[in-house]
Formats: sequence, C-alpha cells, structure tokens
Amino acid sequence: MSPKSHLLQALVFLGLYWAASPSGDGAVLWSEASDGDLSGDFSAPQLLTVSLGDNIIAGRMGQTGDLGATNGSDADYLAIIVPDGLEVVAITVDSYSFSDGGNPGSGSFLAYGEGPEFMGQGFGDIDGYVIFAADAGNLLLGLRQDIFGEVSETSLEAGEHAFWLQETNPTVVEYSLAFTVVPEPTSFGLLALAFWFGLGVRRRSWSI
Repeated sequence: MSPKSHLLQALVFLGLYWAASPSGDGAVLWSEASDGDLSGDFSAPQLLTVSLGDNIIAGRMGQTGDLGATNGSDADYLAIIVPDGLEVVAITVDSYSFSDGGNPGSGSFLAYGEGPEFMGQGFGDIDGYVIFAADAGNLLLGLRQDIFGEVSETSLEAGEHAFWLQETNPTVVEYSLAFTVVPEPTSFGLLALAFWFGLGVRRRSWSI
C-alpha cells in the first residue's frame, strides 16, 4: 500500500472514531433549569469549557426578575474556554420561545467579545453582535463580521471567548444555543500523521 493510501486510511479512521465517540454527540454544558442562573455581571461571565460535538447552553432572559441587562432586565453572560486543538465552527439556535407564545419584537441580542469578560456594556466593548430568533442560521458568521459586513474569521480558536445575551422586548425568552466544536485542521492532521507513523512502526515490527 502506498504512503498516500496509508495517510488517507488514517484520516478516514480518525474521522470515524470522532463521529462514534460519545463526546461527539454533544452534551448540555449549562441549563439554568438545573444549574442555576447564568451570571448577570458583564465583568464576571460564567466560565464553561467546551468539548467535541454540540455543546448546549440553555437559559431564560428578559423580565425574569433578575438583572444584568442595559434595560434593567435579566441578561446572561458566559465565557467559553476552547481547549488547545479544538475550535468552534458554528453557533446555532437549538430552541427559542417567548412567554405567552408571542413574539412582540424582532428578536434577541447576542454579543461577542474576545477574552473572558466585557469591559462595559457599550458597542465599543464588544467585537460583534447579532439579533437572533428561532429561524436564525449560524450566528458565528454574524458575530465575526466587521463594520463592512465582511467575515474576518469563520471559527473561534483555542482560548477564552465571552458572550452577552439580552432580550430586546418586554417579555421572557427561553433559549438554547448549540456551540459546535471540532478538531482544528492542524491538530487533526497531526493526529493522522501520528496514527500513520504508528501504523508504519507496527507493520515493521510484524515483518521482523
């Protein structure tokens, strides 16, 4: 078998291994129903570490009686830690509903900031934002746009990334967001090369 075939075999094997892994199915990273209210302090977001697969974060925001939003209602602040070798490639709406079954406005506010916290609650304190509802697509693309609408980055690399969720209407919104995490391309390639090298060593030992 040629070296190229060995490498292709390694990549296919690793892809199948990741897809079959339990962590690849995703998990509920935080649910306010069971884990309590997410932080309402922009300078101290709730820290959460993501893993391979879809990482679900579920909460309630708006007129819940809690504080943290610029309009005096409840806001949710969280910061995800992306481990080395992984990256977030999508943020999608898993579920979204208003109290009383109606949508009195255009959607909810989601802001992004590089690092573990926000320095304030102004537009100068964030690196991007989107208005989202149930039918939104990949929110990450909007969060990574510049002022001209150009997408500078399509993923979130290893490190800390802060998010600010706030309802823009006088109601309560229940939401869940899915953060899709995959291996970084370079890390996946290194794993494939390591597997390929190991396969070659084993083959040589079998032939002795």
